[in-house]
Amino acid sequence: MPDQTTLVFTGANPRGIEGLDHRPFGPTVLPGLLRSLRRGEWDVVVCFAPARPLIDCRRGVSGFLAALSRVLFRFRTLGTYAMRIQQPVPLVVLDYNDMQTVPRPALKLLDRSTVYFKRELPFDPAKALFDVVPRFRTHKRIMASKFLLRNVDKLRPISVAIPEETVRLALAAGAEKSVDIFFAGSMHSVVRQRGFEQLKALAASGYAVDICPGGLSRAEYLERCARAWLTWSPEGFGWDCFRHYEASLCLSVPVLSPPTIARYAPLIDGVHALTYPVEGDGLAAVIREALQAKARLARMAQTARDHVLLHHTQDRVCCHILVTALNAHL
Repeated sequence: MPDQTTLVFTGANPRGIEGLDHRPFGPTVLPGLLRSLRRGEWDVVVCFAPARPLIDCRRGVSGFLAALSRVLFRFRTLGTYAMRIQQPVPLVVLDYNDMQTVPRPALKLLDRSTVYFKRELPFDPAKALFDVVPRFRTHKRIMASKFLLRNVDKLRPISVAIPEETVRLALAAGAEKSVDIFFAGSMHSVVRQRGFEQLKALAASGYAVDICPGGLSRAEYLERCARAWLTWSPEGFGWDCFRHYEASLCLSVPVLSPPTIARYAPLIDGVHALTYPVEGDGLAAVIREALQAKARLARMAQTARDHVLLHHTQDRVCCHILVTALNAHL
């Protein structure tokens, strides 16, 4: 909703803000920003959870000096911290960090927020606080804390949102199926390394396996995805990723490692996707069985595409965020 949105930019390198009313955060912006917040001049305020503290003395003298230079010469890094101030406007925090815990500098934002969306939200939301600060070093202490009691219902899962340009390219990628399973990505995960060995064994036994370490253009990646009946989409450092939904848009059924997080509008095993056990040769077994029923795969792929278009594009995710925040504020 660019015509209804004002962006106060707090990052170092602005990207993707063409056509959006925006201003860099700084000393001249702060007074007016605070006045607008107190007057309730916006319907909702959205900010991203900082992954690191503004100044982290634990990183030594060099880390302290580097952080101090960011504060002195890029004042706008303080912008997110201004959101901690109490004001009548509902505050939504978006935490797209890979770790399953709430970053320490975001704890006050969680406490201030109306809703805190976290991409990698543990099944037990109490674990999102584990060892973030000394008082949360045991599960018992977390469960007994007033902080958890007043904030646990704010923690909600959210998915990565597929850009509209990617949606357009994926829907146009109408290739004939010529590959059994496709994967493009790094091996920076033990789950991926072990699964990769199974894919190589499948290729050696005659299955059509397309593996690429990366470096593809967006259009080429989506075209190769569309040619495959299945797309392997294992977890990396985080579980949720764009590949789950890109494959679905390309009518390639995603093959997922077991979810480790609570999910928003999940791809359901056997309906939209296939989930394989990571033990033994579970990946290869699921792939072999799935490829024996390609008519079923085609139906699943169409169901998955419809599901992603309904829930996981940027427009749909933004609408979900706003509706949830405004309803929670009532």
